[in-house]
Amino acid sequence: MRPCAGDHTPLWENAKRERKVQVFPDQFPGLFDAPLATGGRAAGLLFPQVDTDASPDVVDGTRTLGEADFMSGATEDRYPDVFGQAQGVDGGGRESARAEVAARLAMLPHRAVRLSHDVPAGAALLGAVADTV
Repeated sequence: MRPCAGDHTPLWENAKRERKVQVFPDQFPGLFDAPLATGGRAAGLLFPQVDTDASPDVVDGTRTLGEADFMSGATEDRYPDVFGQAQGVDGGGRESARAEVAARLAMLPHRAVRLSHDVPAGAALLGAVADTV
């Protein structure tokens, strides 16, 4: 079943797990008519969590970046090295480089937010939070 344009109803896998979509950066221009950025500057970090039964809101939390936030290791989420061809190369870069990035990002404002399936309310919350960082 394919969703219709403007339909934000979640799709379920075996009535147990919400299906997730995986969109890669090179698909943004074609799917969303959004050009790719050639640079950017981080102003703050948002740590979202989803609770389908609650209203979108800013929540208390002291979450910071950790090793699990980086796509690193012998395999990463997008292309598991099922044939062993990566020869142990870590696609997430050196551990020291990840630590440096995490340290720099730790200096920025952090906000934990709770989202739900209420897309308009979530968008309004994210817009309000973005204005505070």
